[in-house]
Amino acid sequence: MRGTAVRLPEDQPSGESKVGVFSVRSHWLTGPDCRLDATFHAEDAVAARRVIEGSGFEVKALGECVAEIFMPALTVKIPFGDQNSGVPYLTQSELFMFRPTPRKYVIARKLDNPERWSVKAGWLVMSQSGTIGIVGMVTKRVEPFVISPNPIRLVPRDDVPAGYIYALLSTRFAQALVKRSQYGVSVDHILPQHLSPLPVPLLPHATQHALHDQILIAYLLRDEANALLDQADELLHSQLALPRFHESQVGYLSGDKLKAFVLKASEFAERFDASFHLPVAKTCVTQMEKGKYALVRLGVVAKPYVAPRFRRIYVAPEHGVPFLQGSHIPLMKPHGLKYLSRRAHADLSPWLIRKGWVLVTCSGVVGRVALAATALDGWAASQHIERIIPTPGRCHPGYLAAFLMTAYGQHQLTSKIYGGVVDELTEEDTAAILVPDAPMPVQERIGALVMDAFEKKEEANKLEEAAVRQLEGLIAPPRAISSDVSHD
Repeated sequence: MRGTAVRLPEDQPSGESKVGVFSVRSHWLTGPDCRLDATFHAEDAVAARRVIEGSGFEVKALGECVAEIFMPALTVKIPFGDQNSGVPYLTQSELFMFRPTPRKYVIARKLDNPERWSVKAGWLVMSQSGTIGIVGMVTKRVEPFVISPNPIRLVPRDDVPAGYIYALLSTRFAQALVKRSQYGVSVDHILPQHLSPLPVPLLPHATQHALHDQILIAYLLRDEANALLDQADELLHSQLALPRFHESQVGYLSGDKLKAFVLKASEFAERFDASFHLPVAKTCVTQMEKGKYALVRLGVVAKPYVAPRFRRIYVAPEHGVPFLQGSHIPLMKPHGLKYLSRRAHADLSPWLIRKGWVLVTCSGVVGRVALAATALDGWAASQHIERIIPTPGRCHPGYLAAFLMTAYGQHQLTSKIYGGVVDELTEEDTAAILVPDAPMPVQERIGALVMDAFEKKEEANKLEEAAVRQLEGLIAPPRAISSDVSHD
């Protein structure tokens, strides 16, 4: 059941209206923007501008505080190629993931102005379609990729540090103003010209640089976390004596494009969907059987668990429990996080997650893996996230997460998918996945790296959140903040 944002009387100020009603001057509708949609004139955006302009600091337009705000022009169809002929390409959604992994490759020389499609370390990017206003900072890890034309690029200047602009764009004041300008019927969009006039309060240089440093440290921690996961992946393959697996190793009858194969009648196992019988998963298992350790069913060393569906009652953050959804799992940080009412949900125990549990998306995009770090202990999670609870002394959570992130784990997970419109994965199918039964000392060496990585990821999120909230407090001390400015 799809949740609806509802506030209970005991969780909201007395007399708070559920429907926002406001009036605007008639000449606003015929101004330069000529916007008739209510969201453009909503009070939260007006209040946000009032807070920024009344902060007491010098205010400049964002376009004056950065060297350039642009999107590359898409004049021809994107020339996709294969891994051998192309450069790795990141979509907008992949760009904001914790571990950005390309699934497509672009023949860069066929692009118009290919240098405009790449990004450089220190630049900022913002999502401009779908979920509007997600802010990211480019690091060395992303520089080698060709980036989708969708994210808006912001090239910083020397006099206003990029981390300060990043923190400002992440505040609820700036977010209200960014989302004010979104347009579109089915899919929301914004354009660079919508960002350029955004008001930027210029705090003292020492404060700007202090906030900039906090954001840089957060991204440094994320890069360190990714490096640890890379190290764990290398160690796992070497310790288990498993070569890197690629689907090209699968022997289809007529090549990779058609993917034709033969199946015995005795192998149907009551599943008639072709994806279940693709030989890629079987080839993975065959390859693992040649490894150093025997294989064991995941259900023997851990317990998969899918929470039941339930009606969700959302409240303000101070009254609720953070609610993790499947779309949050691959991201650097959860965007649009909602909170479940403690009063409306008398017993949230079936949906709570604990430190050390392995989290796997089991509905929609199946097979995205994460490890619950200390910061997530006691959060709630939707039924679209399967919990895998390792047996202490038998299975290390970090080792299991590392294995499920490999091609050997991913192909097994995705081969179990069922469903017509929405892909699903069951507890029983997850329990049937085969895992190398490595000794605990080996598991601990690999798993400790993974656990440390996810702790660093959450530490980065905490540090970034603190910087953003500090900036909000400096722009508008708590007493001065208008109740009209909504929290994201």
